[in-house]
Amino acid sequence: MKMYSVAYLEHHADVFAAHLLHKHGLTLDQYLANPEIYARLLHADFPLLPAQTRVQQRLLRAELLQAQAEELALQLDGFLRNNVRPFQALRHIRHPKRRGIASCFRRSLNPQPTQPQTT
Repeated sequence: MKMYSVAYLEHHADVFAAHLLHKHGLTLDQYLANPEIYARLLHADFPLLPAQTRVQQRLLRAELLQAQAEELALQLDGFLRNNVRPFQALRHIRHPKRRGIASCFRRSLNPQPTQPQTT
């Protein structure tokens, strides 16, 4: 363990306590070893608590979903609308009904009636 002068210890311990550097996960021993490295933490925001982190993740997910919904709305602007819901008009080619010759069946000249078989 390193020995520090009283003036050095009091000054840096006061700075450590005043800026709540323990909330950054820093110990007093680490800070006293090299305070210049941790000078950036003096004015930095505190890290989020676990509950705050969960809320931040939920908000980021909501923003992502909102951005995806806006992108989808832009893609659907070209489609026709039925009331509110967009739809794509079908391009359907109707085939003619197949009756008679068009159905490719040959008609027999002498149609024979079919009799149901009895058992």
